[in-house]
Amino acid sequence: MARKEFAERYAIRNRWWTDLIELSKPRSRLHAHITPGDYSWIGVSSGFRGLNLNYSVKQDSRTAELYIDRGKGCEDENKALFDQLETHKVEIEAAYGGSLKWEGLEGKRACRISVSLTDGGYRSPDEQWPGLQGSQIDAMIRLEKALKPFIVKLNGER
Repeated sequence: MARKEFAERYAIRNRWWTDLIELSKPRSRLHAHITPGDYSWIGVSSGFRGLNLNYSVKQDSRTAELYIDRGKGCEDENKALFDQLETHKVEIEAAYGGSLKWEGLEGKRACRISVSLTDGGYRSPDEQWPGLQGSQIDAMIRLEKALKPFIVKLNGER
């Protein structure tokens, strides 16, 4: 039984990503070239090494995020990039149009800036998916637009 649920979860998420990518294409080319996967997230580079714009989905929620991870041994660099962005928190959140979740992820290698949408996920009824995915796409578009002017000004290797 557990194996069947495992396989089912992967298939449902693949369908979620397939639909989300298609729905996003008329609004943004950011994730248009992504191949749908089975995992809980998909993402693309922001154009700067180790700064990725990711979507994630769970059973009852979903996110849009900037995930900062330049790899093993780069914990201090990741935190420094996060801290540089956080100094512009007020301007970034104003450009986004709302509050964001700022996670330095103490004790972890990576950091993230995200928006969580808790009104549904991949276990929501299929007829709700377009609306849920649409608000997730909107969050990603707004997040990328709000962060981009500050990402391009970050100190550190591009």
